[in-house]
Amino acid sequence: MRSAWLDGGRLRTVDVTPMGGGRYRLTVDDVTLELEAQPMGEGSLRLVTTDGAVVAQVTAAGARRFVRLGHLDFTVERTVASGRGGSGSGHAGGLESPMPGVVTRVMVAAGDTVKKGQPLVAIEAMKMEHLLRAPHDGRVKKLRAKAGEMVGGGVPLVEMDAG
Repeated sequence: MRSAWLDGGRLRTVDVTPMGGGRYRLTVDDVTLELEAQPMGEGSLRLVTTDGAVVAQVTAAGARRFVRLGHLDFTVERTVASGRGGSGSGHAGGLESPMPGVVTRVMVAAGDTVKKGQPLVAIEAMKMEHLLRAPHDGRVKKLRAKAGEMVGGGVPLVEMDAG
């Protein structure tokens, strides 16, 4: 999955390729790294590379991600042109998986009318259930989530129309 993020004033391109067993190939700009992501609970991951391990914590708030990597803190924001090739991405009524996980429940179908705050999709990640809720009243335009499916963080799962 390819995405683009603003890191301060700098645009960074990120590619994440799942390799199975909790292992990922991560390319940020032109630097590639293979790592294993081990859930620790309470929103933390232990990231293991050939150089060692570091604890990471990512908190999603809309298009923004607050990242603590060891003792360093970052705030990055997903750009509209994030390489997903669609008009229904995060800023245009899309709801994304907050982190890698498994879709456990899909509570709506394309065409359904929903109310603000209504649960749409449940994802299990890091031994916790995360609910994607409707950000506003509207209609489900597209549904890309299927129960039992593994999804990466930032993957668009639901696209909504307003009102």
